[in-house]
Amino acid sequence: MRLNSTRSLALATALAGAAVWANPVVADAKPGDKTRTFGGKNGEYGPFFEDEAASDTAHASKLEKRKTPLLSVGQGAFCFLDGGRCKASLLISAGVGAGLRVPASDAGPDMPYSQFNVHGGFVVRPFMWAGRDWHPWGLGVVASWSRGTGSVTVVGDAMNQDVSSSQRTDATRLGLLNQFWLTKKAHGLHLDITLGTVRSEVLTSGYKLWGTHAEVGFGVGGWATLFAGADFLDRDTRLVLGLRAHGILSGPIIALALAGMAIGGAL
Repeated sequence: MRLNSTRSLALATALAGAAVWANPVVADAKPGDKTRTFGGKNGEYGPFFEDEAASDTAHASKLEKRKTPLLSVGQGAFCFLDGGRCKASLLISAGVGAGLRVPASDAGPDMPYSQFNVHGGFVVRPFMWAGRDWHPWGLGVVASWSRGTGSVTVVGDAMNQDVSSSQRTDATRLGLLNQFWLTKKAHGLHLDITLGTVRSEVLTSGYKLWGTHAEVGFGVGGWATLFAGADFLDRDTRLVLGLRAHGILSGPIIALALAGMAIGGAL
């Protein structure tokens, strides 16, 4: 009788062990939760089906990228160098451009045109100020001043022509900037569209008039912008393709250019 009891107990223990092996009990499983917290991807259980253990040389947590914009205060509330995470930015840049001056048909030939300019302004990201972590649209006000090559006008016919010229052309511009960021990167790409007004001397008249200014720019963060701009004045149109850079980069170059112009008498 004692032998039969011992055999029955051993058989019951073996069956219980097999059941536990087939369906392991999860100690931290919640009631009603059928999700297995360990085992293989297809539900298999055993030492050969366990997921690979974490490496002893791996970091417990990955380092997060720096989200504080460069040259900023208040975690990007205001930036001295425009960036993808800035809520408001100061714009300071200088650049050069070249293109074509197109006067009215009876005012002379089309002439090559070049200029250097300083550019500044202020841009804000309204939706980021409203609480969003990021939004691509920015709105701002920009102003610029440029000094370009002079103009040549020719009035009359082939036998009797009156040719006049100017030494240089100064222009002041004020515009509304719409900025669209194409990426969330700190120094990512953005599209700038500016529409405003320009005041400049028209051809060789000696009179300054108001006109329309339009510009499209493609920038890399706040560091540099490739732009195409146009000034539309009475009988005087200027088309320019140029590059401008942040004052930190362009300051020394512009200083050398101004020094050369001063020595040559262009200023």
